[in-house]
Order: sequence, then structure tokens, then C-alpha cells
Amino acid sequence: MLLPWLERYQQQLSRLLATQQLAHGILLTGPSGIGKHQLAQYLVASLLCTAKNKPCGECKSCLLFAAGSHADFLAVDNSGTTIGIDAVRQLSQFMQGRPQQQPNKVVLVSDADKLTEAAANALLKTLEEPPQNSFIILYCNSANALPATVMSRCQQWQLAAEFGDDAKDWLRQQTNRAVPDFLLTYCGGGPLKALALLESGAADQLQVSLQHLTQYLQQQLSLTECVKQLEQSEGISQLLGWFLRQRLVPSDGQNPQRLLAMHMLYNRWCRDDSQILGQNKQLALSAFLTELKRLHG
Repeated sequence: MLLPWLERYQQQLSRLLATQQLAHGILLTGPSGIGKHQLAQYLVASLLCTAKNKPCGECKSCLLFAAGSHADFLAVDNSGTTIGIDAVRQLSQFMQGRPQQQPNKVVLVSDADKLTEAAANALLKTLEEPPQNSFIILYCNSANALPATVMSRCQQWQLAAEFGDDAKDWLRQQTNRAVPDFLLTYCGGGPLKALALLESGAADQLQVSLQHLTQYLQQQLSLTECVKQLEQSEGISQLLGWFLRQRLVPSDGQNPQRLLAMHMLYNRWCRDDSQILGQNKQLALSAFLTELKRLHG
């Protein structure tokens, strides 16, 4: 079943497919956890289905795709840190010739921002002169991560972040855990990412860490206790950055010099945390929080 906030995109894509207006190159972008993979899979299944312009789930083509053995579908390997030119050459070779099952050949490039410069350049020729009845579907978090030449040759679909009641209701239906009010905002409007944090218990840890940060700045918690709590949190850089943007910036918005100093402090801490080998992270975090408290007043 398609995620409820993706239904409008599915309907639009289905209409374009039915009227033969769907581009041979499709680029899906949007925040992590919004469902780009699910929508891409739906589109692939629609293009491969021999019965309708949406997956019937019953024809031979749909059954082969569901089984992961469809001869007219290629998922480009994205398991490495990059997608190189050899993968694109394989893609181009695959797209030659007639589909075995009809009606189309389809290639899926997940995490398209992993394409190397050489691979992206090699992909351009296929995007510019696609074989008949062939489609390339790419997706990544941000279109800006791809060369402008690749973007210009694709029909772009920007999936909007979801912060509304539909996404919140969906989250509540998927889990028996309480959904913190801050979670969707923290996840950048990605409900699937939020669900993963809920199911792993990380959302509870985040909520406690945010409470402790607030208590520390309000002088209700000692520095030692706050540092101890934060050290147990995953993604501490993201946590501190979100706290600055969402909790401190609104309260200190009338003091631009103070805001600038806070941002510079945070950026310096992130830089040192990633670049200084052997850094005493507990000491560095203590120094950061002490200065942040001084700036916040």
C-alpha cells in the first residue's frame, strides 16, 4: 500500500503514463524518510505491468518484478560509496534491444548523488538519446547534488516534507509508542525516518537529551549530568544543531550578534569534532556547553 502522502504524486505519474507524457528520465528528490524508494518502486512496477498503467499485481510481468527476477528491470548497484562509470556502461548496454516481457525496460538508480563525475557524464548520452520504450528513474535527497546537465534532462519531482496531521496520524497508526511533538520536525519532515527512530527507541533518547539541554541552560541540571546524557545520544551534532535552530534561535532572535556567536561556536565544535584526532570529546563537549550557556545568558 502506497504511503498516504505519496498518493497525489502517484496519481499524477499515472496520468502522465496513461497519456504517454511520462519522460524517459525521472528524478525524484526529497528529504530522507519521505518515501522516494517506495514511489520509485511503484513507478517501476507501473512501467513494467502489461495489463494497466498501474501495477495490477497479477500479470506475469508484475509477478516477476515482485519476485525480483524481471529481465527488463535493472537496479544499479549503490552499495559502495560511489556509483562509477562501469555501472553506467552496464546500464546503457542493458537498455539496448527490445523488452523481453513488454512493454518497457526500466532502470532504477537509487542514491543518484553517488554518481561520480565521469559516471554522470556517461549517463547523459543515454538520457539525451534514450532507446524506445526505456525509462531511467533516479532518486536522491537533493537535486543540487547532481550535475545541472543531468537534472536538465530529467522530469523532476520534488517530494515535499511532511509535517502535517496526515503524517502524524500515520505515525501513530504504525507504532504503539508515543510520538513526541518535535519528532517530525527533527527528522526534516520524513515520516519513515521518524518511525525508525521510534521503533529503535532512539526517539525516547532524543527527547530526554533535549529536556536535559533545556534544564542545563535554565540552571536546573549540572554540566556533568548534561554531558553524561548527551554522550549516550547518537548523532549528537544533529541534535545540537536542531536544538540551536528550533529552541534557541526563536528565543534569541532579537539579538543577531548573540545568534552569530552561537552559530560560530557550533560550527567550530562540529569542525573540531570531525577533524581533530584523539580529541577528548567529553572535555570538548563540556567547553561547548559552558560557552553556549554563557552566550544564551
